Amino acid sequence: MRVSLHRLAGALAALTLASSGLGALTVTAATPAAALDNGVALTPPMGWNSWNSLGTAVTEQQVKQTIDFMSANGLVAAGYNTVTIDDGWSLSHRSDQSTDLVKNSYGAMQLYDTNGYPVWGTDGTGNDPTSGHLVPNSAYPSQSVNGQTVNGIQYLAWYAHSKGMKFGLYGTDTYTTCQGHPGSLGHESTDASDFVSWGVDYVKYDDCPYGPQIVGPDGHNDYTQGEGKELTQSMYARVQTFQRALDAASAAQGRPKVVLSVSAQPVHTGVPYLLNANDPARTDPRILAAGTPQYQAPGYAPTGVWCGQVANLCRIGGDRGSDLNGVLYGQQLGTALQYPGNVRPGSWNDLDMMFAGWNYPYGVYGLTTNDSYNKSFTDDESRTELSILSMMAAPLISGADLRTAADSQKTVNGTTFSTGINASSLAIYKNTDVIAIDQDAKDQPATLVGAPPATQTAPVILKRQLANGDTAVAFVNQDPANWQMPSTTLAQLGLTAASYRYKELWTGATGSTTASLGGNWIPAHGVALYRLTPAPAYAPSGIVGDGRYHAIGAGGSNGKALEVQGGCAANVGGNSDINTYQAANAAQQWTFTANPDGTVRITDNCPAHSVLAAGGGVGTAYLLNPSAGNPWQEWKVQQNTSTGTLTITNTGNGLTLDTSGTTTGSNGMTNPANSSAAGQNWTLLS
Repeated sequence: MRVSLHRLAGALAALTLASSGLGALTVTAATPAAALDNGVALTPPMGWNSWNSLGTAVTEQQVKQTIDFMSANGLVAAGYNTVTIDDGWSLSHRSDQSTDLVKNSYGAMQLYDTNGYPVWGTDGTGNDPTSGHLVPNSAYPSQSVNGQTVNGIQYLAWYAHSKGMKFGLYGTDTYTTCQGHPGSLGHESTDASDFVSWGVDYVKYDDCPYGPQIVGPDGHNDYTQGEGKELTQSMYARVQTFQRALDAASAAQGRPKVVLSVSAQPVHTGVPYLLNANDPARTDPRILAAGTPQYQAPGYAPTGVWCGQVANLCRIGGDRGSDLNGVLYGQQLGTALQYPGNVRPGSWNDLDMMFAGWNYPYGVYGLTTNDSYNKSFTDDESRTELSILSMMAAPLISGADLRTAADSQKTVNGTTFSTGINASSLAIYKNTDVIAIDQDAKDQPATLVGAPPATQTAPVILKRQLANGDTAVAFVNQDPANWQMPSTTLAQLGLTAASYRYKELWTGATGSTTASLGGNWIPAHGVALYRLTPAPAYAPSGIVGDGRYHAIGAGGSNGKALEVQGGCAANVGGNSDINTYQAANAAQQWTFTANPDGTVRITDNCPAHSVLAAGGGVGTAYLLNPSAGNPWQEWKVQQNTSTGTLTITNTGNGLTLDTSGTTTGSNGMTNPANSSAAGQNWTLLS
């Protein structure tokens, strides 16, 4: 729910209701709803929404600028392929009316009885007098597309599609939107049909009930709940009606199905004694299993219980402010951890729009504003937000101003600045390793490692299992002012392999561990995000000490064998390389002799019987006369127990035998250990 610009401030007079006349509640039998499975949003959607940076003033031109920027700067290629216009895009009346919606004193749309007299509608009655279609306002002028005149929304959908993108639009399940424009309640079929015909791929569906406080017969104050159908139909039922209308419209028009995002975590709880006894929320098995607390009604908060039954994206918390706290444990993260069962292909917990890369649009902190709450996001905060959302398998919907510096330039109180995303923030968005965590096929959100944080500034550690058997681990520094050094152990992570290789996904640092992870300094509001892979189990190779000569082939080289470069006629002191395997070639034959200290001497079968040696660092592996005890002539040879490949590590420099390439003549050399380097995995050819 987006906060209204015109809701009445202050307390409203309580409206005491007499018995509603609905009588005792009788729940009738109904078919339990199955989880929504309409074949869309099979991974968390990614894209952009206009609200955070452009609010209700967003225009057709600004949306085009955003589409162009996202397409030209690699965001679409990275997966951010949906651009959505938020509240405020339509006129304040439908096509069948010539004047704007009539509002009552509470800012709600005026309802009428069957005789045409105004009613409050707080007993669940009242009729919506409006009819017709939603109409784009003047910020979205009609355009010509392929010789046909289309409205501005339809034009932007076409324009997004022309750039390989999808297009999203805002609506609500209430009589009015949060900004007072016509909502879709009672007009679901019309609006869904229009959206589909306009080319809309994604709908952000909000919940904005206006009205007086409602006090029940027992004196309990339910506060603002809405009016009319907003009271007799649960949020669950109203969303379900629109979702089914979207699917029906798509089928009727032969168009793809539309992704539906419920963007509201309702602040209201429903009015139990007004909610229809036959409301489908009353028979949903998930809601029944969770139970409904006193003074609440099924099908309202928390959406994490039921939203995946009727929508593809589900807001599980309130609107976030423009600071990092909104996504930390005390707010969205803590809530998301409670509802892992709502996360599956086609259903995702939504932690609200991202502020990563966001620049405060109404001034420059320290120059035209001193409001610290609205300070622009730092790169550390942007990395932290993106890490948390990815760990929770949440949608990555940016609210930053994704336009060029020129397009996003503003002047406030004589100071000119740009709200557009900068280069470092753009790189954060496009981190493919982090996006891969978010989009991982296992669809399993992170869990908390250890106890919940004792304070709002205590660090948080998250663990997420990934589809290929890897594990993602995030260390989140929640402290806005101080650096921290959180750490954990493999045992605390529930990881049982003897060793794990890791990559820190923001710095690119790699390494391995047999016991602990983390323990490095993390800046204020910063994060460290690791991907851990179980290290292969190794055993001493059986070729060591067997007294035989063997040929070994470099990985990725199509079986080219390690040899004395130039053959046996080459002088001692020459290099090694790889060449087409020849079974009788003595220069490609090697014996692996165990030294008393457990190391291995690798000797060729040429008459000189020179030994394979390495230098003090990265460089070519060459052939020398044997020198007992020389660490650069000694190697550790291990065999991967699952693949059978050999890893050959030099004792003197600690580097791994590799090749400079995969073609004939590529030198043998030593490089830092790298599990993804094919040349470091040697196969036994004879």
